[in-house]
Amino acid sequence: MNLRLLIAALLVTTAQAAPTVQGAWHGPYYRLTLTGLSARDGTIRWTPGGTGADLKFSAALPTLTRTVPTAQDQIRIRVQGRDIEIRSAQGRPLRVNLMPVRAGVEGPTRFTAIDVYPEEAWTDYEPVAVTPCRAPAPVPELPYQPPRFASGPVGFYLAQIDPRTGQPLRVITHDPDRLYPLASTFKQIVLWGTLRDVQAGRLSLNTRLSVTEANRSIEFYQPGARTVQNLATQATVASENTASDVLHLRYGPERLQTLVTAQGACHTRVNTTTKAWWAAQAGLLPDVYGPDLTAGAVQAFALPPAQEAALRARAVTQAQTLNADRVLDNLDRYFFSPTYHPQTEVQLQNRSTPREWATLITRLYLDPSLSPSNRAFLRDTLARGCCRVRDPAVAYWGSKAGSGWRNVTMSGLLTLTTGQSFVYAYFNPGSDTLESVLIEKQLPDIARYVLENAKRLASSAP
Repeated sequence: MNLRLLIAALLVTTAQAAPTVQGAWHGPYYRLTLTGLSARDGTIRWTPGGTGADLKFSAALPTLTRTVPTAQDQIRIRVQGRDIEIRSAQGRPLRVNLMPVRAGVEGPTRFTAIDVYPEEAWTDYEPVAVTPCRAPAPVPELPYQPPRFASGPVGFYLAQIDPRTGQPLRVITHDPDRLYPLASTFKQIVLWGTLRDVQAGRLSLNTRLSVTEANRSIEFYQPGARTVQNLATQATVASENTASDVLHLRYGPERLQTLVTAQGACHTRVNTTTKAWWAAQAGLLPDVYGPDLTAGAVQAFALPPAQEAALRARAVTQAQTLNADRVLDNLDRYFFSPTYHPQTEVQLQNRSTPREWATLITRLYLDPSLSPSNRAFLRDTLARGCCRVRDPAVAYWGSKAGSGWRNVTMSGLLTLTTGQSFVYAYFNPGSDTLESVLIEKQLPDIARYVLENAKRLASSAP
């Protein structure tokens, strides 16, 4: 064979295709579809006031200039060199997001999407107000200072607590009695329930539980006969959905709900596995929530607790029969579809209020039924969770974060070297940032925000 021809053929087949850019309406929003590069090759910076964005990529893009009419505005798009500029012609709100779309979700190949939402196409999350189960005792409260990095509604509760009784001494709050979806921060409660069963002798940290393709949840997982210690660690530290679900199902979703309700958390729900809520949002449980997911979620949310619990139990059971990859593909299609509504997060997922959740975190850490060794395992495991700030003023920091479509959460307990302890719950659904990988970039900012406010409370102590 001619060596030059062979080399030329190899160069043709291995060379990366030149990037392309195409634009078209995608339901209520406008999408730029980029091929030949990854979303990781680009960065996005939103303009002050939220009227557009500037994006920069590692490779040159074909030149494109376009003005796209909307119902109330015009979207001006300019692609030149490695830069993309997107603006509202009238200076109106314009949400712009950069994200990868996996192969098989919207076509056979992967691509990068830049989705542009005009003002009228954006749906806000509206936190649902509830009456506290027990009237909170009045305590000194410092003014709330909203986080500058966040968009959308934020629910926040930070309390300096008595380290022996758990009673709040001073607080900073914002919408502490409204409902928010928990995302993966709820996995702390699965860890707590598991350790209570270890304490009671129902299982040990060395007990092995089977993890298979059949009982996995979405995203990464490790198959095999895994110890409870491994599952608890991975569910907390790596936020492995499958590990959490295996422990959750072993403890019993409704039994875990009973544990939480017994702490006085009447509005909190923790009786749904990750696979069940993702399958529900993916539209794969029509026998449970009906053919119209939005209407079915509203109806389920309005049910009395016992009836809602029965419905969620059916969802958990049916979700176990579904292939996890199918769930993930359909879930991504739902998030990209015009039928997506942020209220379904709180209606179908596990949920709580900032005040209730922070109180539960306090009970978890101070549980007198746990032996010193089990309490040490709980504290050590949560200290390895995301996220903490390396600061000489911090003696201990335990946390668990969560994320999803337009949603980021974080909660935990931290202790300063002064001996002052704080519990916190930070919930931010309905963010302007869509993709979970991108919104997770806010986690270090959230941790710093929590610590700054803890120091504010600490310095206000008499």
